[in-house]
Amino acid sequence: MDNLQDYINNLITAFPKYNLDEKYGRIGKVEQIVRLILRKKFRKKRIFEQTQKDIFAKVALSIKEEKPLYFIILFGGYKHFWNYSYPEVDWAELFNLRFMGEFLSPILKLHKPGVILDYGSEDVIMTLMDNYPESDLNKYAASFNDLIMFYSRYVPENFKINYVRTGGKYDSRKLREKIIQKLPEKKREWEKLTKQEKEKKLHRSYRSIMWKGEKDWTSLSSEEKREKIEESKIIEDTFYEIEAEFLGDYFIGDNHIPVVLSWGLTEENFDHWLTLGSTYASVVDFWIGRGIIEDRDGRFIPRIVSQKQYDSIKSKLENVKVNFFALANLQNVEVYRGKLNF
Repeated sequence: MDNLQDYINNLITAFPKYNLDEKYGRIGKVEQIVRLILRKKFRKKRIFEQTQKDIFAKVALSIKEEKPLYFIILFGGYKHFWNYSYPEVDWAELFNLRFMGEFLSPILKLHKPGVILDYGSEDVIMTLMDNYPESDLNKYAASFNDLIMFYSRYVPENFKINYVRTGGKYDSRKLREKIIQKLPEKKREWEKLTKQEKEKKLHRSYRSIMWKGEKDWTSLSSEEKREKIEESKIIEDTFYEIEAEFLGDYFIGDNHIPVVLSWGLTEENFDHWLTLGSTYASVVDFWIGRGIIEDRDGRFIPRIVSQKQYDSIKSKLENVKVNFFALANLQNVEVYRGKLNF
């Protein structure tokens, strides 16, 4: 297993190097960087013209004012409870950090002020929406912060990575109060939807609620659980509508470039924000999925798998101890020997 250990060591300590193609030297700096941001190997969705114009303007502003480019990934800010590492991070978060490092490495080389990358945790709503215990959300944030601090030892000086809990940017109590106030109105709007429209919206909500979390909902009837699932989706939609008022221009203002993951592939991404993968080989969100390594005859590929994918291969996974990382959930890594078919 020495090869795997070497791979893990390099994954963490050897920041990706990028040799710029000659073609990038024949165009202006703004266009160079925009082309690098829009590389197809990282994207999971086509780029719309307005999105490209927005990114061009933000890159131009960063260069003009000689300040770092600013990328923000807004995400759930929790580890899904199905995961064995719950409530803390696992290899999935590390794999995404590495992926983003590879995405940004040529920009760090081209633009001396560098890059700021925020992981914007929207955990402020998770207890109200999906019954996650506040204490467990705090544990996830702490473990992600520890991971970022460790990983940041090995990145260039002009690359700053932050874990930002968006609820700290406004009065989160007032936000929750406003959501609760609007729920009767939003529920009336929900009831006007057809059965098909409701089911389409509830696609992810069925797996989202933690039935034994901040409160114990395990004894609820099927009808009561259905009501909770629908209410969870209503709260989610209301939150995104209201948070924009509280969050201001943090996500899209100034030179900030918004990044989304699997959510960007849905029709809810009507602004067509830049949509990236979680890794080259994965679209499962890192906070939802579990990180494993695919071993194709000595070629190691980091993968982030969903619960369904994990269950389909778990009997074939080998749990391998690795001697490197301090966090409890990164003392061992699960390895699949062969090629995965998803």
